[in-house]
Amino acid sequence: MPNINYDYIENYLRNLKEVHDEKLLEMIEYAEENHVPIVERESEEFINFLISMKEPKKVLELGTAIGYSSISFVKRNKCIKKFDTVELNSEMVKISRKNISSEGLDEIISVHESDAYDFLENLEEKYDLIFIDAAKGQYKKYFDSALKNLNKDGIIICDNVLFKGMVTEDKLIVRRKKTIVKRLRNFLSDISEDDNFISSVVPIGDGILLVRRKDEENWTFSTSWWYE
Repeated sequence: MPNINYDYIENYLRNLKEVHDEKLLEMIEYAEENHVPIVERESEEFINFLISMKEPKKVLELGTAIGYSSISFVKRNKCIKKFDTVELNSEMVKISRKNISSEGLDEIISVHESDAYDFLENLEEKYDLIFIDAAKGQYKKYFDSALKNLNKDGIIICDNVLFKGMVTEDKLIVRRKKTIVKRLRNFLSDISEDDNFISSVVPIGDGILLVRRKDEENWTFSTSWWYE
């Protein structure tokens, strides 16, 4: 598990609001037993809070895995009318589609089997919210490509940007992860210094990056009260 906060803080936050949905509990258990990464509980709650305030109708997710976050976001936010999610792993695609179908969410959630960047390159549709949770070393490429698909007042959320704390401290870096860490550091630095965006890194879960265009006039939820 990520460890950017003290364990007792993470455990407290995760226990504040228990999961009662039987399907989500089943998926959490499956993810733990099969070592499938899904959104951290405290991150899930935070993102659902943002969605409830932003009320996006159309959402794009890069990185489906078993479909946990797709199902959580759609079931808890009736404002979402269309949810496209992209996954490269064919086995994960099968599992996620089965999970989504079992919840009767096929008409809202569509799982696309594709490389995330390839999918974005051919995508013309616009979205109110884009959630990036795919290959961490490719975040900048995904972000740059996804901007054309973001509605005028849209928001981009990137998960796991602190990468188990490695992005913040050299001594935590695992040798085989050096390239990913370097790319994430460059990505965060570029976004933070770009005058075209307002951004904030929230140290919850494994680190969440929130980004919107600076020139938006009608954005209904501001992140300016977080440290930028």
